[in-house]
Amino acid sequence: MANSRAMKAAKAHAAAGSAMNALVAQQWHVWHPLPALHCVPAIALILAVGLSMGEPGAALAAAGGAFSVGFGGFQRLSRWRLTPMLLAAAGMAISTAIGTVSSNVALLDALIVGISAVVLGLGTGLGTGAWWVMLQGSVFLVLAGAIPGDLHEAINRALLVLGGGAVQCACVLGIRALAPGKFAHLVPPNAVDPPGSWAEWRAAIARVLDPSGPEFGYAVLLGVAAGAAAYLAHAIRLPNGYWTPMTVILVLRRGARETLTRGMLRIVGTLAGAGVATMAMAWLKPSPEALAALAALVAWAAYSVQWVNYGTFSACVTAYVAFLFAFEGLPEPVVVRHRIIATLIGGAIALLALGASRLPRLLRR
Repeated sequence: MANSRAMKAAKAHAAAGSAMNALVAQQWHVWHPLPALHCVPAIALILAVGLSMGEPGAALAAAGGAFSVGFGGFQRLSRWRLTPMLLAAAGMAISTAIGTVSSNVALLDALIVGISAVVLGLGTGLGTGAWWVMLQGSVFLVLAGAIPGDLHEAINRALLVLGGGAVQCACVLGIRALAPGKFAHLVPPNAVDPPGSWAEWRAAIARVLDPSGPEFGYAVLLGVAAGAAAYLAHAIRLPNGYWTPMTVILVLRRGARETLTRGMLRIVGTLAGAGVATMAMAWLKPSPEALAALAALVAWAAYSVQWVNYGTFSACVTAYVAFLFAFEGLPEPVVVRHRIIATLIGGAIALLALGASRLPRLLRR
C-alpha cells in the first residue's frame, strides 16, 4: 500500500513538473524569424491603404483576414502551397457573413457556433492542415458576433475579410516567386499529413463520423461547450463576449493536461500581451502610422513564435488585436479588460466540460 501511494505521488509530481515545463519552456529551435517576414507586407499594405483612405474600420477587418490567412502559409493540404490559404480565406468570409446575421439571435448564434465546433472537432482526424482551415472558419464565425448586423453589413464585412485574405495570398505568392530559396515550406512540428487520395479522404471522413470513434465524442463535447459559452455570453450581456466561445474552441482538447496547460498559457499570454500593448501605447502615444507599424511588428512576432510557446504566441496575438482596435480609435484598456474576463470564463467552461465528460468514467471505478 505504501509503495502504491508513493508511486502515485511520484506520478503526480512528474505530471505537475511536465505541465510546468510546458508553461515556461520556449522552443527556440522552431523560431523562424525570416519565413515569418513574408506574411507581413500584406498587413502593412492594408493598414497603409486604410489610413490613406480614412477607413480604419475597413482596414481593421481586412487586416484581420490577412493576418489569419498568413498562418496558412505554414500549413500543407495539397501539393499547391496556397491551398490552405485560399480555402481559409473563403471559409472565413462565409463564416463572417453567417456570424454577423446569426449573432442577432442568441439561441440561433449558440446553435451555429456549436455546429461549427462539432465540425472542427471532427476535423482533428483529417490532418493538421484540414483542421487548421476549419479552425479559421470557426474563429471568424465567433468574431463576427462582436458586432451583429443585417445582410448588407454581413456581405460587406465578408468581402473585406475575403479581400484581406486575397491580398495576403497575392503578396505571399509574389514574394515566394521573387525569392524562392528564402522561404522554405515550413509545417507545424508533429503535423499530421492530410489524406493522400480521394479514397483516403472518404475513409477518413467515415472514420471520424463513427459514433464510437474518439473524434466523434470529442466533437460533440466541443460543440456543446462552445455553444453553451456563446449563449452564456449573450445571456449575461458580456462585453466583447465573443472571446468566451473562442477560448473554448482554442483551449478545449481531448486530454485534461493539454486543456489545462493551454488554458493557463492563454490566460497568461493574454495578460502579458495586453499589458505590453497598453504600456506601449501609454508611453509612446503613437500616431495612426506608428500604430500600423506596431501592428505589423507584432504580427511578424506572432508568425515567428507560433510554435515556440503557446503563451508567447497568445501574447503576440493579443498585442496585435489591441493595436488594431486602437487603430480604429477604440479604448484599448477597456477592450483588453473585457477580453481577459471573457477568456477566464471561456477557460472555466472548457475545464468544466472536460470534467463533466470524465465524470461517468470516474463513477464507474
